[in-house]
Amino acid sequence: MDVNTKLEKMREQIMAAAEAEAKKTLADAEKKAGEMLEEENERIIAEQNRSLLAKASRAESDERKRVSESKFAADRKVLLHRNALVNSFFDEIRGELEDLTDTDKYRSHLEKCAELADSREKMTADTAVYCRKKDVKTAQEVLKKYGIRVETDRNITLGGLIFKYPEKGIFIDLTLDSAFEAQREAFSARSEMQL
Repeated sequence: MDVNTKLEKMREQIMAAAEAEAKKTLADAEKKAGEMLEEENERIIAEQNRSLLAKASRAESDERKRVSESKFAADRKVLLHRNALVNSFFDEIRGELEDLTDTDKYRSHLEKCAELADSREKMTADTAVYCRKKDVKTAQEVLKKYGIRVETDRNITLGGLIFKYPEKGIFIDLTLDSAFEAQREAFSARSEMQL
């Protein structure tokens, strides 16, 4: 009986050792499975985060593009409206200049142009003066005292005079056309509007 008891004790020890080994193996397997599951969860979460970040980045990019297009459209609309206002403003000024050329003040203006040109560069017989067709008679009267020829220039539409000194290569433009365009350009250059 002693052998049976010893065998039984040995069997119990072997069973206990096997059970302990099985528990340890199970615990290791559960730990390894937990680690693998955690790694897989982290990989899935990282992949989802990358996917979400890519979607967010695309959405942000699309939104920036939409805002940029909207801003461009709004800026364009403002610019077109501003240009329409500027054109209307300068059309009114052009009309007033055209009205001015039908008054005695215009003749006085042509006399001042002749005096100004002569003060900058003395007129000689070689000097040529150009004006619009409508102003030939008035220009000839104004420039009679200088003894120079008056010719028409179809590029002058508003009025004024151009003085050419061919022997000196000098050109003095005192037309309303060039003054008008210079003011129009200066007005645009001074614009406070920023787009």
